[in-house]
Amino acid sequence: MSQLIFAENTVESKKLAKSVAEGKLKRLRAGIYTDAKWEDIPNLINSKWHQIVTYLYPDAMVSHSSAVYLLPKENVIFITAPVKIRKKVKISDLLTIEVLPGNVELLKEPFQPNAFRSSPARYLLENLQISHKDVDSVKSLGKAWVEKELCRLLERYGEQELNRIRDTARSHAQSLNMKKESDILCGLIGAILSTQPIDTLSTATAIATAKNEPFDPNRINLFNALADYLKQCSLKGHPYNYNTASWRHLSFFESYFSNYIEGTEFEIDEAEKIIFEKNEINHRHQDSHDVMSVFDVVQDYTEMITVPNNADELMNLLSQRHALIMEARPEKRPGKLKLSINKAGDSVFVKPEQVEGTISQAFSVYSELPEGLPRAIFMQFLISECHPFDDGNGRLSRIMMNAELAYAEQFKIIVPTVHRESYLNGLRQATRNGKFRTLTKVFSDLHGYTSSVNWSDYAEARYQLEKDYADKLPDQGVAVFNKQISKYRIELPVG
Repeated sequence: MSQLIFAENTVESKKLAKSVAEGKLKRLRAGIYTDAKWEDIPNLINSKWHQIVTYLYPDAMVSHSSAVYLLPKENVIFITAPVKIRKKVKISDLLTIEVLPGNVELLKEPFQPNAFRSSPARYLLENLQISHKDVDSVKSLGKAWVEKELCRLLERYGEQELNRIRDTARSHAQSLNMKKESDILCGLIGAILSTQPIDTLSTATAIATAKNEPFDPNRINLFNALADYLKQCSLKGHPYNYNTASWRHLSFFESYFSNYIEGTEFEIDEAEKIIFEKNEINHRHQDSHDVMSVFDVVQDYTEMITVPNNADELMNLLSQRHALIMEARPEKRPGKLKLSINKAGDSVFVKPEQVEGTISQAFSVYSELPEGLPRAIFMQFLISECHPFDDGNGRLSRIMMNAELAYAEQFKIIVPTVHRESYLNGLRQATRNGKFRTLTKVFSDLHGYTSSVNWSDYAEARYQLEKDYADKLPDQGVAVFNKQISKYRIELPVG
């Protein structure tokens, strides 16, 4: 494995210089050598930079933004050392060490054997310092970053940690010559803990935390990325003219497939008895009620053309509709937000205490999207990703999606059994990788396919769905069904 080699004295330096002359080593700087290949040197320096710092400045500490990232940013590392003036040490073109004069005894912690960095109280102060040079644009991360970091520390360690940081910063501010930064930091902590006015806060994360409306910032970033992607797409809407029969028949299959995807499995004949004849199937009371309750919501045209005008209305709609579809499952707390974290596989959904804040923050992103399919896709992903309730979130997310389409006088979307894996794969790619093309493609294709069915005639609609293998499991019918939906495919940007 390639390594950095340091000359500890003149004798070693001469031996290493001889190895360089013989082509066995490469010289990076006076006293610093490596046996790495030229193409491997960038990665070596990026991973072993702290060895270089310790060799050149054994009493120094990594500080400012470098204490946070512990990696070179723009090929620069910032350290504080017992020197009188600021220095710049260049290690070839791959690494520059900015050496700042300052106290190296206070508020430090180890991050490698014999290597130290600023502790949280100190790096928070350092990153509040005002930058005066171009290179300093990466030295201090700024007030907005400090606010978010304080919120992260509060969430992870509680109020006691923020109070400890405030007291520590105050007691050492004079010795560190950072009294001004300490006053700012103490004000931010007081605002976040609601003991001081919040008008000093500038970030949505900190303001929401101070108002006791915490949200998931990573999810908000994800929702913003989805909205940006949808704005790049030229999605085709498929207009729907309301007709009592077609609406009822479409709503039947909407409920049937939505429940089947979630594991409430019936044959179509059985679902017909549940909905059209009001018969419970084989003493499966709760399962039968799931199919009927979703149908009752989605066939109610007035209900389905109701969309939220603000975040509070969105929360109310979610609670009301969840209460309706989960009425037969009191153990799932119909209409009440979850109290425990829920997850699917490796995906952990938004924490209970962050649900309302996350949905509230996301509403402004949703409201900037065009009506119709863009808002529908966004709304489905929002609810799916937040998972606000103990159960029923998948069905609820698709109800909310179709309400957006109904409001825009466009065809609702059925997600048939045969397309389940494609649908779930789209959600997984969006959640884990921030890639939205597959999810958008799935809904765009299904929007076109749903519009192609003659819903006015129930027998004809069922015949087409069965002919296209829509009711089959993915491994049984995906080839046939994909051939049908390919007719409605549109060009989508990568992402």
